[in-house]
Amino acid sequence: TPGMGGSTSLGTAVSVPYFYAIAPNKDVTITPTITSKEGLLMAGEYRQRYTNGNLEASGSLTYDSNDELRGHIDSTGRFDIDQKWRWGFDAKRSTDDTYLRRYSFPSSRTLTSRAYVEGFSRRNYLAVDSYAFQGTAVEDDPGQSPLVLPMIEYSSLSDVGKFGARTSFNASSVVMTRSEGTDTRRISVGGGWHLPHIGRLGDVTDFSATVRGDLYHVNNLTRSDSENDYNGFSGRIHPQLKADWRLPLARQHGSVSQIVEPLASVIVSPYGGNDTKIPNEDSIDLEFDDTNLFSANKFTGFDRVESGPRINYGLKWGLVGSKGGHTTVFAGQSYRLKEDDTFAAGSGLEGRLSDFVGRVNISPGSHLDLIYRTRLDKDNLAPKRNEVQMSVGPPALRMSTNYVFFDSQNDAEFSGREEISGAVSAQLDRFWRSSISGRYDLQDDGDLRNIALNLVYECECFTFSTTISRQFYEDRDLRPNDTILFKLTFKTLGDVQTGLSNVGG
Repeated sequence: TPGMGGSTSLGTAVSVPYFYAIAPNKDVTITPTITSKEGLLMAGEYRQRYTNGNLEASGSLTYDSNDELRGHIDSTGRFDIDQKWRWGFDAKRSTDDTYLRRYSFPSSRTLTSRAYVEGFSRRNYLAVDSYAFQGTAVEDDPGQSPLVLPMIEYSSLSDVGKFGARTSFNASSVVMTRSEGTDTRRISVGGGWHLPHIGRLGDVTDFSATVRGDLYHVNNLTRSDSENDYNGFSGRIHPQLKADWRLPLARQHGSVSQIVEPLASVIVSPYGGNDTKIPNEDSIDLEFDDTNLFSANKFTGFDRVESGPRINYGLKWGLVGSKGGHTTVFAGQSYRLKEDDTFAAGSGLEGRLSDFVGRVNISPGSHLDLIYRTRLDKDNLAPKRNEVQMSVGPPALRMSTNYVFFDSQNDAEFSGREEISGAVSAQLDRFWRSSISGRYDLQDDGDLRNIALNLVYECECFTFSTTISRQFYEDRDLRPNDTILFKLTFKTLGDVQTGLSNVGG
């Protein structure tokens, strides 16, 4: 079915999709779109199902009014080699940063292309990957985007041995090259011994002893303690002992069970290991919260290690009802014998005592779900990070909201953020429902990011929806955008949709 719309930047637009079933397992859709200001846009999609996988490929191409050739490709393939091995790829590229958003194609901040082979055998796993990245933000530098070729990962876990112990082995290798900046090559090999134990009081303890070695070779590595770039080899050996302990205690109160569970972990490892000759490619941004408080290494990747003796501790309390309702509260903190300057200022981990982290989950029934996560300054309990996700009300009138706030860290890729988003939906009667949603940036003077109103009629045969929305962001050739979209879906035939869009102040 043809579609029609328009905008001040594209003019009047008419799309006429052509679908052709090549065979029972493959088809193609070609969609030419004529715009009065930017000319012809050609888009296409090819799909094929194989006995061992599937292929989906889409793309577009246009020659705009500035005599520039613009387009994109978005393809995915997944194939089984046998019962243990499979391979696949993702190809996502665009001729420029704003093309996808300007022509309303699905987009993201980073377009990631990947090709891989992976195999599974009992508790063994092997993967060979390659990655290429294209950033679409104004501050992204194409010369700094690495080509990862290859990245190899292997891991294995033994069967249960004497006393219930297991052994593990891990190996990893990566080669990253750039047209500008640092080139990195890394090999990491590690292993460990792990022993779980249940005590007489019902306490659960997990002991582990691990060691990992990393070998690096770099070119053009900028260092904070030297004016000259470093070229050459570097490495480290990082042993670690860890004991996790918890004591779950439960008590019944009528139809409600109360649970109290203290938790602690003691970790011993040598100081150091983060020499300036070792690059930091995968551990730049660290989010310290309740999910990684008890991690052996709070950094996200291989390039930085958490060093020195330390203890993590926390307390969990919860109520569980016989009908499924539940409430849980958790709070915890970390303590180390010496300060670790590897952690950036503002991370919450730079001192001997860390900030407090916590989480609250409240869900007494189907009409309320609340999740609250926070990080509080250890000195004055000022919030450093707050996240709230809440849904309340029956389907007849339900409200959801999300609030996020966090401070920026030194040398972090992302700045601080504070915003709130929400939606209100209503089931007006058996056939009609409506919703309104929006997102508001609370930083500085505040700015409304987007707002949308939706009205839907649905019966046994079809669904008809009307959506009115406005996007307020600006990015180079992108301007605030107003859209009205009508969509008719026949439940046995497909979609019919048309709309009008206005781009301007």
